[in-house]
Amino acid sequence: MTLQPTTSPLDVEELRAVVADALELPVEEVTDDARFKEDLDVDSLISLEIAVRIEEQYGIRIDDSDLADLGSFRRIAELVRDRVASRSAA
Repeated sequence: MTLQPTTSPLDVEELRAVVADALELPVEEVTDDARFKEDLDVDSLISLEIAVRIEEQYGIRIDDSDLADLGSFRRIAELVRDRVASRSAA
């Protein structure tokens, strides 16, 4: 199942490209359900790099507690979508 665009200002494919770049992987490998630790070998340092790049790209804050919950691209997309929507509503 692929994430569907919503009325939110988040471009999911742009986010996928940001994450793939941080992971130094082809964008095709960052599937919606790819598990970061198990499938993509993401450790805490790489998680931090992903968070920093997302923060820079979207102007949102990702807390350390959020990093522990970044299990898959789908989860990151949901988190970023919520934060971007909250920021837009403010």
